[in-house]
Amino acid sequence: MKLVFVTFLVACYAATGAIEVFTAGGNFGQNKNEILNSHQFKPSRQNVKSALPDLLTLSSELGLKAFYLLLRRSGLDSMLRGKGYWTVFAPTSSAFDRLPQNIKASLQDPEVLNRVLLYHIVPKVLKSDSLQNNKVITTANNSTVRVNVYQNLEAGQDKVTTINGSPVYKEDQLAENGVLHVVDKVLFPLTTGTALQYLTQHMAMYSQTLKLLEAAGVENTLNDTTAHSFMVPTNAALEKLDPAQLRHLMNDSGTASQIMKRHILQDVIFYVGFYDNEKVKTLGDNSEELTVLVGPGGLEVNGNGTFSRVVIADVPVTNGVVHVVDTLLYKP
Repeated sequence: MKLVFVTFLVACYAATGAIEVFTAGGNFGQNKNEILNSHQFKPSRQNVKSALPDLLTLSSELGLKAFYLLLRRSGLDSMLRGKGYWTVFAPTSSAFDRLPQNIKASLQDPEVLNRVLLYHIVPKVLKSDSLQNNKVITTANNSTVRVNVYQNLEAGQDKVTTINGSPVYKEDQLAENGVLHVVDKVLFPLTTGTALQYLTQHMAMYSQTLKLLEAAGVENTLNDTTAHSFMVPTNAALEKLDPAQLRHLMNDSGTASQIMKRHILQDVIFYVGFYDNEKVKTLGDNSEELTVLVGPGGLEVNGNGTFSRVVIADVPVTNGVVHVVDTLLYKP
């Protein structure tokens, strides 16, 4: 029963805004650069010549008050005070503040709280040089997180490391029993499964999309272990088509396959990894490319002359990431 409850909460989390939900009204909040520069942390004692603190004490010294207090409430504080070697992905207090009320309320349940906190802890030491692109890490509750590393050399941007799409703002904070990296989102266990399972769990939004994927013969791509970014149109996106066009696609597997492969990127790219006017390769014919536009309103992609907005970004799945788009990238 608890697993079903947690699955429901994560679905709510994805649908309400805590995993970077971008509404049609353009409520994107701060832009990427503002976010990356907005966090101020207290200096740790690593800058002075004294013994390193334990991980629990370090989280307090860095000003991660919400994370520290939840660890104390859960009883997991003793684990991060004691012997052992751990990696902690510790969310900022503002990350907890941004959670929807129903998710905050769920953390009052001790079992849910422990499951979520253990998802931020890895039972070995992983410094930043071990956080390699597309590395999948098993957490203390036997779930997984995905590491991605992005760098736009042409724009002179610094490297950005993400955990399930959440940027790491302060890395390699050493403790006597491990290392702590500060992240800007509260991470939730991946109960959504693969991209195909995520769509199946939300039939009200994706029933027609699933039919089109089946007609295209690419539904297995959304269910296999190879990781991709999936630009998924909703039922509402398909309803923008003329009914005759949609019927044609449902009955023309060749055209449908070409179109749906255009919606699958070769690489796993979370929101923070995109940059303006970037060309990204898809699984379409000859590695067809999309152009990504990043602006104050969020993300937009251009494929074959059709523009589509990302309305929900950064839904992590076990085989990559789902970005929900409002228009099918199809030009008759």
